[in-house]
Amino acid sequence: MRKTIYKAKYYWHTFQFSKNRALLEDCLCENLKYTIEMKMYYHKRAAFNYMVKL
Repeated sequence: MRKTIYKAKYYWHTFQFSKNRALLEDCLCENLKYTIEMKMYYHKRAAFNYMVKL
């Protein structure tokens, strides 16, 4: 059961990372770019942590 939850969280963080990467490509504001990059970093790190638990 735990693996299923970890897998779902892994895919959710991976999706959020991809979404933010797409947003970053179209962003013009430097402050917003920094915020999006920080979100990307968080989701990448979280996805990696759940991948290790699988």
